[in-house]
Amino acid sequence: MADPETASPGLDLLRALLASARGIVDDIAGDPILDRAMRAFQALPEADRETIISVLERDATWCRIVKETAGVSGIKVRPNPHASLYVHVCDPAPDQPIASEPSDRDLTVIRLGIERFVALLPLFFQEGVHAQWTASARELIRAAPPELRAIGVRLANEVLALIADADTKPA
Repeated sequence: MADPETASPGLDLLRALLASARGIVDDIAGDPILDRAMRAFQALPEADRETIISVLERDATWCRIVKETAGVSGIKVRPNPHASLYVHVCDPAPDQPIASEPSDRDLTVIRLGIERFVALLPLFFQEGVHAQWTASARELIRAAPPELRAIGVRLANEVLALIADADTKPA
């Protein structure tokens, strides 16, 4: 047996490497959440794993950015306990046509999105915000293709008509 006092630098390096590896293994083995994550990941179809890990990496990056800028932006994130990394794809049965009407869920999502946007309208006219959003919107609109600008005009006209209708009829 070699005297530990006279051990070669290579042996010292090997000992340090083994100690580091043992620390990593201890950390991994002692984390029940990591064990669950590994088992769940291994249960996924192998062909899907690259996509799933990319989603996790993107969300981890987003969480880090939000954490670093929360004091300035006021934005926080939290996990969605009802989220799914998979989209349900329903191939139509040959003898059953797909319904052309939107689902109740789709209608609810659309209404909620519009409701949240409408609730933000006063923000656009707060001091300091108005100049910022109009400058950004002006730039984006100038860069938009004519078809998109035409849709914007159509939307603006429809909103004006809806407001006029609401002003002439009781709720």
